[in-house]
Amino acid sequence: MRSLLSASRKRRNLAVSTALWLLRQVRDVEKDEMHRYECTLEKLDSEPKCVSKREYAAIEDEYTECEYALGVIDYAIEDLELAYCERF
Repeated sequence: MRSLLSASRKRRNLAVSTALWLLRQVRDVEKDEMHRYECTLEKLDSEPKCVSKREYAAIEDEYTECEYALGVIDYAIEDLELAYCERF
């Protein structure tokens, strides 16, 4: 794979474009999941006795993990766009 990518800048740009597309898809899924967890937490906040503290904390942890992943993915997208897309 490396030799294929080192053959030309056009191939590298295609690979980066594909990676950016994939990262954007993952970002969209993480946003959807984060929204789902947020809605679940809001619902549980309005009905505090319907779930245990452990279950609530687990949902909060999932929300936090989505939030962290989104931050990392957004920076990766920005960095790749800066390195490859804005130069040409």
